[in-house]
Amino acid sequence: MSDDLKAYISATTPMFDEPDTASREAFQATAAILSRGDQAAHNLAGYATYLGWTAEQVRALAEPASAWRSSPPPLLRKLIAAGMEQQSTAYAVFLVQVTRIACVQFAPRDSGAARAASEIAASITRFTPVSNTALEPPAATPTEPSATQTVGEALDELERLVGLESAKREINQQVQLLRIAAMRQAAGLKNPSVSRHLVFLGNPGTGKTTVARIVGRIYRALAVVPDGHLVETDASGLIAGYVGQTAIKTSEQITKALGGILFIDEAYGLTRNEFGLEAIDTLVKAMEDNRESLVVIVAGYTQEMRDFLASNPGLESRFPTTITFDDYTPQELLAILSRIAADSDYRIETPDDPVLAAWVTQAAQREGFGNAREMRNAFEAAVRRHAWRLRDTADVTVDQMKTLTTADLVEVASG
Repeated sequence: MSDDLKAYISATTPMFDEPDTASREAFQATAAILSRGDQAAHNLAGYATYLGWTAEQVRALAEPASAWRSSPPPLLRKLIAAGMEQQSTAYAVFLVQVTRIACVQFAPRDSGAARAASEIAASITRFTPVSNTALEPPAATPTEPSATQTVGEALDELERLVGLESAKREINQQVQLLRIAAMRQAAGLKNPSVSRHLVFLGNPGTGKTTVARIVGRIYRALAVVPDGHLVETDASGLIAGYVGQTAIKTSEQITKALGGILFIDEAYGLTRNEFGLEAIDTLVKAMEDNRESLVVIVAGYTQEMRDFLASNPGLESRFPTTITFDDYTPQELLAILSRIAADSDYRIETPDDPVLAAWVTQAAQREGFGNAREMRNAFEAAVRRHAWRLRDTADVTVDQMKTLTTADLVEVASG
């Protein structure tokens, strides 16, 4: 792909029904990207010279496009609203490539511009009903398909999860930041140091472990880590009962995770044990010694995780990116319940039953509610109730075998 913006735009926009609009939005997106960061004035001046415009004209060009960091450009919205899937797919790919070219060509050393490019690209891919796989370059050896996921396929898997909109947005931005960093490296440009380690904040059952597995596949596809496997543990898996043994136990878990991700759930448990600081010191040293082969994700409740990160001077600086996992809404919980059932060849007879909705709403208000975990438990209990309900039915039909009633779910879950 050419690194010249004009060449790319002139070669691509003729494929769209509104080529002039597409061209204008591409230049607007670039202006919006270059208007951010410490070198904004320098970037915009260079862009103005490139276009043959004045700096004031370029700033005016950037102003409406700044909103595209949270909402997609007008032409893309128009294509989506019209149901023009093929056109919206092509246009999304075009705009994301523009964000990449803008950073490489005009702002190679400006992290603020890179963040703006990441946000615009993430907004485009979040709002466009199209596979992220379309954003991936063709395989170098198409006759030998890879056994691993592409970045786009992993992001598609992320998008299929119910809810988690804030977490999805943050991960898309992290991916775009890493994509641009890889492009800059390939272009021989210097990159600011970008930590790959993450903090996941959220209550139990909000999908933190599931998302961590997807992040592992994303990081593998981006060559951030060579393998991408996930090693799950908690404080008890890192701490031993004797002086000097904790470092050994922690090192064993780290060794298992090399080449992939070490996921430490309820990591603040390390600060509640007399040998926990030994585990933290060992972890910090391993993160420094294995920068290219180890990613650590720590997870837990918000305030407790803040205390954990403050427990060691080396921890907070190594975890600059925090991703929040919100509790599921009652509607999302019902969608999760339906999906759990469908995955096991069951269906909920009346998923919009007000009684079922009221039960979920009431359950979600309980202290210590386990979110999706509670839905899994409710489904398993309902399956037992369903089997018992059919005990006297002589000829059970396939539909009866598959159908869970509101009573199956609510009576067991509340009883």
